Amino acid sequence: MGYCMIQECAEFRIDRKDHKDALEAVRALAGKETYGDHFSWVSTNRFLGAKTLADALNAWRWEVEQDEDYNIVGIAFVGEKLGDDTILFKAIAPFIKPGSYIEMRGEDGCLWRWLFDGNDFREQYAKVVWE
Repeated sequence: MGYCMIQECAEFRIDRKDHKDALEAVRALAGKETYGDHFSWVSTNRFLGAKTLADALNAWRWEVEQDEDYNIVGIAFVGEKLGDDTILFKAIAPFIKPGSYIEMRGEDGCLWRWLFDGNDFREQYAKVVWE
C-alpha cells in the first residue's frame, strides 16, 4: 500500500560547489532508517554507494537536471508513492538555494509543496476555492 503522488512543478537548485557536502548529508542518513535496513521505498546500500549527488537523489526516486556547469537546476519525482522524502529534504535543505520548491499532488487530490529557505524546509498545503 502507500499514498500515491505526482509532481506538479518545481523550481529547484543546488550549486555544484555544494554537491559534495549535500552527498555527505545524504550518506549520513544511514543508520536512521525507518524500516530496519531501508527507508520507505529506498535502499540504504544504493545511496551509500552513490558516486554523485545526482546518483544519491536518484536512489531516493528523484531525478535531477543539471546545467553545463553541473549545477542542479531541476528535479523530478520518478517514484510512485510518498515515502521518507521529508527526511531526505531535511538533510539536504542547507544546500538547496533559497526560494526553491517542489509542488506535489496526492492520490486524493491534496496539494502541497516543500519550500526551501537555504537552511531548512517546510511543508505548505493548498486550499482550492472554486468561484
